[in-house]
Amino acid sequence: MKIVPLLGLNNIEFGDPKDKAIEIFGNPDLVENELGKDGVSSEIWEYHSKGIHLYFDPDSAFRLWGISIHAETAQLNGIKPIGLNEPDLLTHFPTLVLEVNDGIFKEYVESSKELVFFLRKNIVNRIDISPNLDDYLNRFGDVGN
Repeated sequence: MKIVPLLGLNNIEFGDPKDKAIEIFGNPDLVENELGKDGVSSEIWEYHSKGIHLYFDPDSAFRLWGISIHAETAQLNGIKPIGLNEPDLLTHFPTLVLEVNDGIFKEYVESSKELVFFLRKNIVNRIDISPNLDDYLNRFGDVGN
């Protein structure tokens, strides 16, 4: 699967409805906060075997607004970031900025592309991708109202 910054993955895009995710990935292995029952957070679909979590926004009629990836097969610009060590990550993505470093966990951010790389013990183990929030809200902000 290919990561397409600000858009999603090569086969699903931000703003897509839940039925598109089912069409592409099948039913999720687990659904957290189904129908946004806590009144605040997203509905989260976990696909363990595919290495992704999809976040659906209850304020926009449950359209896709975020993706977390831990699949080693995921590619960004032809590179597979999951499993890279910190020096290799920075070699391939030199514009990343370190935002969190607590000794065990680190977060590197590419804010212009809404990408966050999570490292544990200096190894990339997750990437979060998001749309440009202003663009997303302009397109889908009134959908759930």
